[in-house]
Amino acid sequence: MTKSDHAGTAPWEGRHITLDGMRGIAALAVALFHYNISQAPHGYVAVDFFFALSGFVLCKTYLPRWQAGLTTWAFMKQRVIRLYPLFFVGIVVTTLSAISNHFTGQGNFYSYRMMAQALPFNLLMLPSPATNTLFPLNVPAWSLFFELVANLGLVVLLFRLPRIGLLALTMAAAWWFSLAVLENDGGNLGAVWHQLGISMVRTTMSFTAGVLLARFPIPAIRPAGWMGLACLAAIAAMLMLDIGAVPDAYYDLACSIVVSPLLVWLGARCEPPRVLAPVAWFLGEVSYAVYAVHWALMEPLRYFKDDLGYDPVLMGAVYLACCVALGWAAVRWVDAPMRRKIGAMLRERSSRAPSLKGSAATN
Repeated sequence: MTKSDHAGTAPWEGRHITLDGMRGIAALAVALFHYNISQAPHGYVAVDFFFALSGFVLCKTYLPRWQAGLTTWAFMKQRVIRLYPLFFVGIVVTTLSAISNHFTGQGNFYSYRMMAQALPFNLLMLPSPATNTLFPLNVPAWSLFFELVANLGLVVLLFRLPRIGLLALTMAAAWWFSLAVLENDGGNLGAVWHQLGISMVRTTMSFTAGVLLARFPIPAIRPAGWMGLACLAAIAAMLMLDIGAVPDAYYDLACSIVVSPLLVWLGARCEPPRVLAPVAWFLGEVSYAVYAVHWALMEPLRYFKDDLGYDPVLMGAVYLACCVALGWAAVRWVDAPMRRKIGAMLRERSSRAPSLKGSAATN
């Protein structure tokens, strides 16, 4: 039971519902891009939005705590506790899906030897040195690794920089990222070893932009209405539109460098109509889980679309519904219990530490 339940208020009260809803829509767009690229042709740009949103939220949440004495170790421990349970679920279900490909004849056929070489590293949230793809069994997990890298950079460097320093770092990374996008004719970069440098630049650009936005004040009261609804529609349009007259590289750069940070800035200042608040909140709650597990469902459900000829739009909707269902189950039955248990263990350990020191001093 949550605090909101005890207070008799809805769990979305007091939250940035527009940001929650945009995060959920972005996660669904990534999943749809991987399932059927034609239905969300720029879904990969969601990664830049995720990094900008993460930088914004973490700076708002943890900068006061860091200024009050939160250590780098304590911060990183909290971040691993937040990220690892669903990351682990994602690796497990995508590995099972990859194994099933040997029996169904669908999808990529990874050798058991390759899986055995990659898994020890991937299970530790580390890229696999044995493969060209950083996380071959759950390809989107590359951004979760760089999320942790960015989190470390937040407490080591970004919290210490003034706003002009954050702006300079964002602009320098954006310049470097632009050159790479133009060279590759698009912004779908980061999942393989030879793009490791640009992965770091991409992460730095968007995450630092979010931190910079968080260093400006936001209004205490956020009006609910058409502006919040427009933000939700804008993130969906950005990721799903295909403007043929605009080259992919330029479209991606505009979305990554300008539109994604702008949506974070706007989304922190407005809320959707109240009737949409429960849906937006729910999508935000399952967004990380959907991102972590959706790769496992691609090939099983592509069979119905590609081999049996089912309607692609219908199957896209079924696929997303399955991703949400699996994500919700992962949050409810794995993520939440594991985080509660780990948190309780850490609190017990910290409460025992002074008494142990005291008994050692008396002996």
